[in-house]
Amino acid sequence: MTREESRPFEELLDRLWIAGLDEHEWADLQRLLADDPAAQRRYLEVVALREGLPYLLGREPNQGPAPPAGGADRVGDNELPAAAAPVEPAGGVWASQPPRSASRASRWIPLWTGAACVALVCGALASAVGYRLGVERGRGDLASDRELVARAAVSAPATDFAQGLHLGRISGLSLDASAYGLLRSMQVGQELRCGEVVQLSSGLIRVELNSGPVVILEGPTEFSLVGESRVFVRTGRLSAAGPAPLVVQTPLLTAECRRADVQFDVADDDSASVYAAAGVATLLSTPQEEAVSEKIGVLHAGEGLHVRARSGAGSLRTTPGGPVAGVVRSWDEVERRLRPYERAVLADRPAAYWPLYRVRKNRRVLDLSQNGHDGQPIGNWPTEPAEAALGDQRGAYFNGECYIEPDRKPPLDPQRGFAVEGWAKVEGGPQFQSIFTSRWVLKSHEPDCQMFGFTLYAGDQDYWEFWSGNGRKGDLWQKLISPAKVDRTQWTHVVATFTPTHRPAVDEVEGTVRLYVNGRQAAEGVHCLSLTDFEWPARIGAAEFVPRYLTSWLFKGHLRDIAVYDYPLEQEEIRLHYEAGRSDDDRRTSARPWLRAPLLASTAGAWR
Repeated sequence: MTREESRPFEELLDRLWIAGLDEHEWADLQRLLADDPAAQRRYLEVVALREGLPYLLGREPNQGPAPPAGGADRVGDNELPAAAAPVEPAGGVWASQPPRSASRASRWIPLWTGAACVALVCGALASAVGYRLGVERGRGDLASDRELVARAAVSAPATDFAQGLHLGRISGLSLDASAYGLLRSMQVGQELRCGEVVQLSSGLIRVELNSGPVVILEGPTEFSLVGESRVFVRTGRLSAAGPAPLVVQTPLLTAECRRADVQFDVADDDSASVYAAAGVATLLSTPQEEAVSEKIGVLHAGEGLHVRARSGAGSLRTTPGGPVAGVVRSWDEVERRLRPYERAVLADRPAAYWPLYRVRKNRRVLDLSQNGHDGQPIGNWPTEPAEAALGDQRGAYFNGECYIEPDRKPPLDPQRGFAVEGWAKVEGGPQFQSIFTSRWVLKSHEPDCQMFGFTLYAGDQDYWEFWSGNGRKGDLWQKLISPAKVDRTQWTHVVATFTPTHRPAVDEVEGTVRLYVNGRQAAEGVHCLSLTDFEWPARIGAAEFVPRYLTSWLFKGHLRDIAVYDYPLEQEEIRLHYEAGRSDDDRRTSARPWLRAPLLASTAGAWR
């Protein structure tokens, strides 16, 4: 790139950094990037900083391995050439790059980020240089008819990164990952952009790539999707499976997997272990600045390899290995770790299930069914207790000024029936306190008012109540009130069900409503529910917006294990849920007698 071209190029990068580019500016940028490796590296630095700066600030640059010193081509206890690292001066700025604008001259780029950028270019532009991954002819060498491409050989911009394409989505989170493991709050169903950095200190996350493969990673881990079938993992344990091709890159090695069930344990620039439980994985060294990737070997089903960097020797040492210890290979393993009550609820296929584990302000509230109905705490949440005080407590304390609202309500069809269930320990009152609400009121307090949806309450007369609306103009709420009194001294399991009994009319369906308290049926009646549905909210611990109030019927006390089902639970299923929940609490209390002491109002009040 000439000096004349450099100035508009830097101006485009500045606009990309600050506000993004329009269609014509993207075209200009692509023209300037074509066939110019130095410009491509400069561009990737800016994009990496733009996407990953919140994660990179305050981190010291890592030192790369020494230059290569020869190698071998066979899996075993051999010396292999390490990828050459760029010369990095004391200030942490790449010596080989062109001069930066003053606004970015002091930013550091760790070595692993550079490796990810290199990987991104190679992956996104593979078709432009004829670099086809994973060519297999029988059980032979996958890399035998392919030339390994130096990073400097790429000839077009990484347009998928530039345009911010979504390459996959989060399809599963464990309770601890959602509550406190993620560096920034994320949710099930969230799409991941190319190059977006995800950091997880503990727990597990499941990611489905749009191209098909499924990856499960366990914290502490740091990773990014860097191509349609490519994942860059800086550190952490993971498993990957699926018939579609997948490339897993680490700072040390790259694994091209075909029809593979593979396991990894990655320790940044120090080491990486790979095991192929099924399929074929071709291993290569990850390319670095101005260095080609070198083949390490091919793993078939039942084979593993441990690769580590040799300090000061400029080479990699490999030794055969077995299965990676502790790697989770399927989400069923995650669910088997749950407590008995959680497993009992999930076994009955809830539309949404919120255990309310370690609910905190500004954090997502996990829908453990993984159906993507994660919520968020709203309102004046109690002061968060110290980490030591939280322990493994379950449930959330609602102070009468807060509630939880999913981003979207679970889809319930009254024509099929439904159920709502939860555990509550009520404080205050007697007054209306909503456990779970999905309803709306039109023209409240007017003669032609209309009521839609339903609410499960602790009522103002100290009885458990279920209200529903038929949507007819002028009709008020239909109420089912149990003879069971609200007991404020202990946890109570409350369930309401709706079972349709007749063919629906145009606007409503008639059915039997039932209330269950602590596993036993407490009340039964007949209600007509409106079939009109629109985007009214679903809430835990509050009802809908109504005139004169921001929200209404706020709960005060403790709630936990709130679930809704898109079919009516049977009485035996409800009894089993109650027994499982009670047994869980009894077992935990007897194992830890100190839990019998009353909890402060500002702490979560249920135990795992």
